[in-house]
Amino acid sequence: MNPFSITDADPDPEQEPTELAWRTYGPPALRFATVLVGPDDAHDIATSAFLRVLNSTGWVGLDQPQSYLFRAVSSEAHNHKRQRSRRWRRDLHAITAHDAIDNPVDLDVIRALAKLTIAQRSVVFLTYWNDMTEAAVADTLGLSTGTVHRTLVRARIQLRKALS
Repeated sequence: MNPFSITDADPDPEQEPTELAWRTYGPPALRFATVLVGPDDAHDIATSAFLRVLNSTGWVGLDQPQSYLFRAVSSEAHNHKRQRSRRWRRDLHAITAHDAIDNPVDLDVIRALAKLTIAQRSVVFLTYWNDMTEAAVADTLGLSTGTVHRTLVRARIQLRKALS
């Protein structure tokens, strides 16, 4: 039995709104998280953000729940990046220089995107993959339109330099 299916045979009033919310907002949040942290950690980031949002009092009665969830996914991605960075520095400090293996990545685009900040990746993803206007991105992420515009311009410049 699929734990995310809603059936008439199992009318659990506690579970139905959660499942419906996950079916509605989970896939876009998962795609967004994939862009921010990659496919390996995306599910953990999206579900953590979803559960945190669902348990918050602010979730009930929102006009734009997807925007609220996208902000939570972005926040969760920031936390994940900080934790990974701390862990990586600690692990690098623990090994000696001759033990390190250098595996250069051949995919220039992935490397260029990875160098962008989480905010830049968020804006680039929502603008180009979700076909959102700068105003819609600003509304979704809770930023001003000017901040979104500047972030997008800086991301384009950084990508152009890295890929030329």
